[in-house]
Amino acid sequence: MRTRSVASVATFLLMSAVATVANAQVGGSWGYDTGTGQQGNTYGGYTTPPVIAPPPNASSGARSDEEIAVLYGTSAGLGATIGLWFDAEAGIKDPGLQFIAPVVLGLAAPVGVYFLDYPPLPKGMPAAISAGIFLGIGEGINIWSYQFASANQDDAWRFKGASRAMAIGGTLGAGAGFALGYYQEPSPKSSFLIGSAAVWGSIVGSMVGYGASNADYDFDRANDSGALGSLIGYNVGMAAAGGLSALYVPAWDSIGWMWAGAGIGAAAGIPLYLVYAGSDSPAKRGLILHGVAVTLGIAAGGIFSSHLTDTFASDSTDTRPKLAEITNLGLMTVDGGMGVQLMGTLF
Repeated sequence: MRTRSVASVATFLLMSAVATVANAQVGGSWGYDTGTGQQGNTYGGYTTPPVIAPPPNASSGARSDEEIAVLYGTSAGLGATIGLWFDAEAGIKDPGLQFIAPVVLGLAAPVGVYFLDYPPLPKGMPAAISAGIFLGIGEGINIWSYQFASANQDDAWRFKGASRAMAIGGTLGAGAGFALGYYQEPSPKSSFLIGSAAVWGSIVGSMVGYGASNADYDFDRANDSGALGSLIGYNVGMAAAGGLSALYVPAWDSIGWMWAGAGIGAAAGIPLYLVYAGSDSPAKRGLILHGVAVTLGIAAGGIFSSHLTDTFASDSTDTRPKLAEITNLGLMTVDGGMGVQLMGTLF
């Protein structure tokens, strides 16, 4: 039984016991309306205001169809990944036999989700498990990429190492997502934001890694720097979004604007490379500023859309105070010129 449900039942039993003692003393009665779910005490003609008894998991409700559909897909991907790992560890080379384990496990995993979802999982848990699988596989890919790029040819992890890293990472991520969903009931939007931030961090980190590599290295030789930057950025983005989720749950449209800001920042950074035309500095140095432009685009998209709210009633129950809200935007004179003035509120 969930912690909040235990607390609700304990409170209900305590109130019932108190009411029973009180009724025995004053001749009152405890009423429960099964139609409305309301409770009230009657003592000598006086009725206390009704109290609605919370059902189990009342704080979150049941998961949506979209949540469980995503979990079916991510679990199938994890099952197929584990099947590929089995083939690699077993050394199966026959093309026909190589498909057996990925197909069987890729179908078995969604079947397991079907039974796990009976009765329906609470809201947020399927999304947390899906995010855990995604983040775990992504972590495995980043670790493998850095090892493969930085190790010598004889020690580099190949397909077996890649499948092992993804299978182990995805499995651990699924377990962590289940635990987080069980104890914390995070909003599905928080899970999606953390997954998105990990992708953004990986992209920006690889840009900075390549750009900061030795000036004499071409892109092939700078792979280790790019892979290291991707690994660091992936974890920084994931951790930053995880911390932010404890204070702020964005609207779906706000997350969309963050993705749009990332795209705008990426597009705006392209002309930067024209500066390096005819310059002695390598053009890859522009990737550093390009990564900064993407980061600023994401931040701007999140801040300017932080006032947005979801239109669906099911999504309006898990919002918290907005991190920032812009209340006024206008022009102002600055030393004989023009500037932009922003006013708003924080927290």
